[in-house]
Amino acid sequence: MPAERRTDEQIRGEIATEREQLVAAIGDLREGVAAKKKIAAAGAAAVGAGVVTAAVVSALRRVRRR
Repeated sequence: MPAERRTDEQIRGEIATEREQLVAAIGDLREGVAAKKKIAAAGAAAVGAGVVTAAVVSALRRVRRR
């Protein structure tokens, strides 16, 4: 049984639909990458804050020992 023949207009319509889906998927991927970058930056900031806090506590301990 031969496959149904599609018209040029049907093919163009399918391509346009797939193109729209591709654009939406790329947008989703970009949002995911941006979110991961924000999480990484927040993690780095937390580590930095922890290091500063540890340095301050250490300095205060040294001052109190005197």
